[in-house]
Amino acid sequence: MALTELKGQTTGTQTVVIERGPVRVFAEAIGDSDDVYQADGAPVPPTFPFVMSYWGSLGSGGAAGLPIERLRGKGRAILHGEQAFEYYRWPRVGDVLEGSTVITDVYEKERSNGGKLEFYVTETDWKDSTSHEPVLKSIFTLVINVRPPAPSG
Repeated sequence: MALTELKGQTTGTQTVVIERGPVRVFAEAIGDSDDVYQADGAPVPPTFPFVMSYWGSLGSGGAAGLPIERLRGKGRAILHGEQAFEYYRWPRVGDVLEGSTVITDVYEKERSNGGKLEFYVTETDWKDSTSHEPVLKSIFTLVINVRPPAPSG
């Protein structure tokens, strides 16, 4: 059963520094060899904000954090669902951003085989740590594929 009590909860605030090395490596990993990602002050690739909470974090925080330990279990597979980004300005190497995350929706759908899909939607608002101006919003959906109950007999 989806953990609907999580809807509306914040998962914390996190500070990240966008560094040139991770931006360059990320661009290479997605097959984008544009030289623009090599320089100081370079823009980030369009989907880079998805990894900012993992790659550039200054200590602990919760900007990406769903309670994964509560979502795991026998017969439950964690899947990457949708991701979307709304940019107010483009993040660049050298930026220090603060991200605050809210779990904005939790719901489930029945599958035809008797299993379920649980959906957990988070929205992270990233602001410039100095000016506090909004930079972008990252929207992510995590999906849990729950196997149907085993037949008795």
